[in-house]
Amino acid sequence: PVMAGEISIVKKDHSIETVTAKELKRMLLGKSKRWKNGDKVVLGTLNSGTTHDHFIRKYAGKTPKQFTNYWRKMVFSGKGAMPKAFANEAALASFVSERNGALGYVDEQQSYSGTKELSVH
Repeated sequence: PVMAGEISIVKKDHSIETVTAKELKRMLLGKSKRWKNGDKVVLGTLNSGTTHDHFIRKYAGKTPKQFTNYWRKMVFSGKGAMPKAFANEAALASFVSERNGALGYVDEQQSYSGTKELSVH
């Protein structure tokens, strides 16, 4: 069976179309706090599941548990706020569609109104 991929999503009218894998990783880890257009990066994540597992491993370079622990340390040290986590992709996509600068991820076979794919190269 072919494994489905995961894609990064942003608000449909977001001016940024592409990011490098390195830039995406820095955003996922709270090291880059702004997009190139100056908008604040607002990270949304999934609580769990296959899409979360694959995306975090692939782009953040951590297991989901390491990712959560990383963010807990960031919060504890005052370097960041825990990303908002959602129970499912539809809720995450809705969050992204309503916020400038929001960044999320979904299964590539899903399409959610108000969002568009952010290409990673």
